[in-house]
Parts: sequence; C-alpha cells; structure tokens
Amino acid sequence: MRSKLFLALALAVAVAVLPREGAAQPIVIATIPVGLQSSAVAVNSATNRIYVANSGGDNVSVISGATNTVVATVPVGDQPQGVAANPTTNRIYVSDSNSNNVSVIDGNINAVMATVPVGNSPIGVAANPTTGRVYVTNHDDDSVSVIDGATNTVVTTVAVGWNPFDVAVNPSTNRVYVTNSDDDSVSVIDGATNAVVTTVPVGPFPLGVAVNASANRIYVANADSDDVSIIDGATNTLADTVGVGAGPRRVGVNPATSRVYVASYFSDTVSVIEDAAAAPTPTPTTTPPPPGTTENVPLQGGVCNPVATTYPDHTPIGTIADAVVPLPMLESLWEFEGGVWMGWSPEFPEASDLTEKDFLDVVFICVGGSGPGVATFTRPVP
Repeated sequence: MRSKLFLALALAVAVAVLPREGAAQPIVIATIPVGLQSSAVAVNSATNRIYVANSGGDNVSVISGATNTVVATVPVGDQPQGVAANPTTNRIYVSDSNSNNVSVIDGNINAVMATVPVGNSPIGVAANPTTGRVYVTNHDDDSVSVIDGATNTVVTTVAVGWNPFDVAVNPSTNRVYVTNSDDDSVSVIDGATNAVVTTVPVGPFPLGVAVNASANRIYVANADSDDVSIIDGATNTLADTVGVGAGPRRVGVNPATSRVYVASYFSDTVSVIEDAAAAPTPTPTTTPPPPGTTENVPLQGGVCNPVATTYPDHTPIGTIADAVVPLPMLESLWEFEGGVWMGWSPEFPEASDLTEKDFLDVVFICVGGSGPGVATFTRPVP
C-alpha cells in the first residue's frame, strides 16, 4: 500500500487555468486568506459562492465571488479533505476524513444542517445535481457511500477497488467514476442501480478524476506514470494516454473548450491538454425566427435544461408549464432570484417555494425520460 502521506500531499494541489497562446495574460485580482491547510475547493455557480475545506482547522471558508471576501467560516468534522456543491439545492458536502462522516452545509444560512456517517477515511466527494445523489470515496474501506441528498442518509455502499481516492459524476449519463489508487483502475458505477458496471484499467496510482459531460470523456491523473488516461464514457474503454508533468494529482475540465488542465505536484506545472476527440461540434448557422413569433426548444430527458430566454416576468406558471410538450414529461420549473432557488412542480404544488406566487420566470426546465429531444419548450422570440 502506498503512503498515506503521499495521498495527503495530493489533496493540497489546486488546478489553475493557463492562458491560451495569444490571449491576454491572466492576472491575480485577489488573494483571500482562509483557514489552516486548505485542501479542497468547490464552486456553486448558481450563487457565486466558493467553498474551501481547511483540513487543519476543521472548518470550511465561504467566499463571496462578487466581493472576493470570506463571508462565513463553518465548523465541520475532523480533517475535512473533500468538498462538493450541488447548485440545484444549494447544499455543500464536506468529507471529514478523521471523523468518518460528511458534513452537509445549507448554503442559504452557511450552517451544517446534517452530519452523515459514512465509511473509514472519506476523501473524495461529488454531487449529481440532476438526481441529488452524493458519492463519497471511503479510502480505507474500499467502498463508496451513496447519500440521498433529499434525506441526508446513506442509501447504499458500493464496493470498489483498493483505496479509492477521487470521484466524479457525469449527470448526463448518471455514471460515477472512482479512482482506485492502489489497484490502478477506475470503477464505473451506474447511478440508477448503484452497481459497478465495469472496471477500467488505467495507469499506476490514479488520483484525480474529472468528467467532460458534454463529450462523455473521463480524465484520470496517474501519479506514478506521469500521464493522464482518457476513458471513452460510451464504451468504458481506454481511448488514449497523454504524458504530462511529474506526479500529476488533480484534473480540471472546461467543457466549453474541451481543454483539460492537470496539476503536477513534483514538476510544479499545469499541463493543458486539447482533446480533439472531445472538441465541441460547431453549431450550424441558422436564421433565427423573427421577433413576435415562437420557437420550439428541444429538451434533454432526465436532466434540468437551462433556458436562457423565456416568457416575460409575471407570466402565469400554468402558461409556462403548458408550453412543455408532452406535458406529462414535465417534472419541475426553477428560477434563481434574490440569491434563492425557487421551484414549482405540477405534481407537488403544495411543496413549491412559490405557493404564494402565481408566476415564474423560468431558468431551468426539468423533464423525465432520458436522451435528447424527449420534450420541447415553446417560447416567444424576443
């Protein structure tokens, strides 16, 4: 078994984005003091809040992205090592490695709302914003705890490989990827059945893992072979291997550009990988519908679809709901207003945050089923 100290060193690495050739040089606009021995960071893009797990201080620093200041410090369990945010529910999950639990922070009030017991030495944590499930790697138990984000309880524990380290989720396919650091593999979990569907051999001592959901490609940092394994999520096979710096630890992906950023501990570098196979297909140029008409937007089944332009403010909820065809596929409508997520469901209107309102400016439309084009949304053209 490889040294736990070696694993601990891997936790302290953050991935920075390097500038593209010819682009303006990025600059540091702020340096924000946080807690002792910060080990992990997560961003809630919906609220523009950043969460930093401080393993030496047993707390989480909450940073406002608007002001670049710490707005709260939340005490959690012993030696937090991983952190993940669910932008749909505004809940933050922190793996407390020495107290063998996960602290659940309510992002609305910056306080721990629940503590969920998991396995021994939890390290990696990832949230699926579509299903609300949370996945935690139990390093010393060779397992992954699956938490129901609605009830904050462990619904099952999935056996994986030796000493699982990191975990990543593809919400589009509901597949979960776990790096098994001591048997040089990645376990692929089906989020619908909570079963390992396959194990993919990768390089020696895999640590960090990241997913490009739009391209269904998975990237694994192999610390002992100084390279990155690229897994094809459609076939669960190794598609390629790319050499990077010495001792790669963490991986980040920009799905908009299909560029991959790999932080290497011993070479003090970030390698930028341009994965041509994952590059987005250019959108054909089409003539937009004229203002005053309507257009049909295809919706992806099984996810919450972002909708950039919808009906005007104060449009009745019923009008917007009826614009989803077929209507039985509609699961919920969401908006983000005043720093709070608000939603409405046709099946459970009494549970809605909008029971006192009769209108909704839609931001996300969630539909059932799976795959592209299971429903459409008719909206006016501005």
